Amino acid sequence: MLGKVRHLNFFVVLLLLLQLAVSPANVLGSDLSNKALKTTPASSTITVEQAVQAVKNNFTIPEQYTQLSTGYNNFDNRATYSLNWNALDQPGGSFNAEVDAATGDIVNVNQWEGPLPQAFKLPVLSADEAETIATALITKLASKHLPEMQLVKDQQQVLALNNAQPFTYNFRWIRIVNGIQFPGNGVSVSVSGDDGQIRNYNYNWTQDLVFPEAANIISPEKARQVFADTPMIELQYFLPQIMNPQTTSEPQRALLVYQLANSYSGGAIDALTGKPVTLDPKVGYRSLNVATTTGFSVGTVAMTTSAVSNVQTAADNTLDNSQQISQDKAVDVVKNMIEIPSELVLRNSSLNKDWQNPSQQVWNLDWYNESPTMGENHYLNARVSAKTGDFIGFSMSNATNSGDKSNALTREGAQKLAEDFLKRVQPERFKLVKMGADNFYGGKMPGNIQSFNYTRVVNDIPVSNNGMTITVDTVAKQVINYNLNWSDVEFPSPSEVLPLNQVIDQFLKMRPLALNYSLIPQQNGQQEVRLVYQPNPDYNMYIPAILDAKTGDPMDWYGKSQSEWLTSHNYTDIQGNYAEKEIGIMGLTGAFGEYGETFHPDEKITVGSFLRAMLTAEGTNRDRVLTDEDVLKLAKERGWVHDDLKLSSELSREDLSKVMIRLINMEPSAQVKDIYALPFTDAKTIQPDSLGYIALAWGLGILKIDGDTLQPKQSVTRADAAYALVHAYAVERPLNAYLR
Repeated sequence: MLGKVRHLNFFVVLLLLLQLAVSPANVLGSDLSNKALKTTPASSTITVEQAVQAVKNNFTIPEQYTQLSTGYNNFDNRATYSLNWNALDQPGGSFNAEVDAATGDIVNVNQWEGPLPQAFKLPVLSADEAETIATALITKLASKHLPEMQLVKDQQQVLALNNAQPFTYNFRWIRIVNGIQFPGNGVSVSVSGDDGQIRNYNYNWTQDLVFPEAANIISPEKARQVFADTPMIELQYFLPQIMNPQTTSEPQRALLVYQLANSYSGGAIDALTGKPVTLDPKVGYRSLNVATTTGFSVGTVAMTTSAVSNVQTAADNTLDNSQQISQDKAVDVVKNMIEIPSELVLRNSSLNKDWQNPSQQVWNLDWYNESPTMGENHYLNARVSAKTGDFIGFSMSNATNSGDKSNALTREGAQKLAEDFLKRVQPERFKLVKMGADNFYGGKMPGNIQSFNYTRVVNDIPVSNNGMTITVDTVAKQVINYNLNWSDVEFPSPSEVLPLNQVIDQFLKMRPLALNYSLIPQQNGQQEVRLVYQPNPDYNMYIPAILDAKTGDPMDWYGKSQSEWLTSHNYTDIQGNYAEKEIGIMGLTGAFGEYGETFHPDEKITVGSFLRAMLTAEGTNRDRVLTDEDVLKLAKERGWVHDDLKLSSELSREDLSKVMIRLINMEPSAQVKDIYALPFTDAKTIQPDSLGYIALAWGLGILKIDGDTLQPKQSVTRADAAYALVHAYAVERPLNAYLR
């Protein structure tokens, strides 16, 4: 998962750089003395001081965030102040806000905390209490829009019993126009369950839009027929996300699925014309590695952080490198494929895992100009498979004033140039792809940029997320970005798949077409509102987007069927139980879900059920695909269980105490002899080797005992187990506590 996070962070940085590219450099500031930037740009009506005060008036900024930095951005015809409060001391953290410089509206707020103490913060607020807090906030900040919005609740929020970040309740208010939902606009709020603080706030409201009237629209039945006839759903090979790309134990695999075709906007059908909604290929561009219209390139900042006198090389030592090509060989591959400008110097190289093929590695090679000056920094990044020597990608800054704009390539000419390049660098694989639909980022396409996407095809079936993407500078008449995604997997036979009409019927029963407004980007950079029919999103992370092609079962992005999905539970049979609160918390984790929405609090719990609940509660989302043997193996790896306990046996108070004390990493303390005493009349019946565990579990409030007898061999109930698990996670642990 770490590799994926790093990948995402990289693109976040790119987006920030692209945003900064259109910001006046002289108004960006960082003030370590807590004084905000005293500048009001010409396009603004409020000062940065007023923006800071607006945030302080409506949100609580943690007092440890003492460092304030401010910035001014003018992006996509909108001017905003960015305000960032950061902690100077460990464990760190930040409070970030964005304020519209013209209206003073608070657009965005988010908080991030450094690693939390070794104790889990219990969510003390109920969902209803959190909703009250969220409603009060939007009533204050977006009251003018309240009559035009509808509250949508996330009914499937899942809590993980760990200390990564506090649990939040999430709420979303969607804009309603003419009685029709407009999901592209609205307000979202996240409330921390442990203290009621606002963790995230997002206000998105587009002014001056023209909304088509819902008159003379096609019927839902007609829309359904268009959906089926187009067809909007197609048979694909799907490559599930790998839960942990940093390990090689989980191989990549290909599954046959039915899912929405990439050619259409989420299965959208224009409600006025009855035609499928497609995007103009001249609008938006897929690659983030191209220069902006100002001539600024992502390489500008990369140069300032990466320039060194010698090549820096890093290698991932977790894989066998003995059968891999050297760095010099990888450089030769690049030079044989593309011309590296003479002013560029190889500065950095690294050998990293291939996120699509975790058992393989990729050489990343970075060239920069040797003596950069502001506005003239150039770069080239290239990627070569360390196993096969394949040239799998490159991106480069496009030079300013690189050609005659009046003689630029047309899109057709750019496509020919792109395909000639692909035929040269991937002659065999190019025979196995077809021109596909681009995945667009909204906004106006730079005049000198054309992008193309080619989808891999196996058995006449497209392979999702496999293929080639390429970007051409039409003025310079050269390729500036190329990327190959080509997974090394076996593809199952397409025999015995369900007929398409049956799948469409099944899909639309789960997600019937709903009427809503949708924003469609135009060539002029503006947004057009269209009235469309689309599969109902239901605003739920568990809505089916993929169906198993052979069974029709819904599937998630990890390739797990619906029966394996981890969902929260709202137990209906716990009212009045002494552990009602703790059981409710465990319901949020998705644990103890053997009986659906009933908990059976007084039933004796088995060792296997308890360990499986623990694996669920820690947030790995893997428990439902594990066998009993896997459960026991993982419990032993985590140090929860040392003995050969039978998973089918009932869990005793004695064994519960041992597991909980090991969970909180206090076993060394429990093993100290002759220091523990208990006030129970049957304390002498406790085995000497168990006394420390039981004493600590009882003293820390983990083990719930009523009366003056302990009965260490007594079996615990499911309610007892939930109570113990929640209170164990609430204990502040030693610094070397086991954390996963």
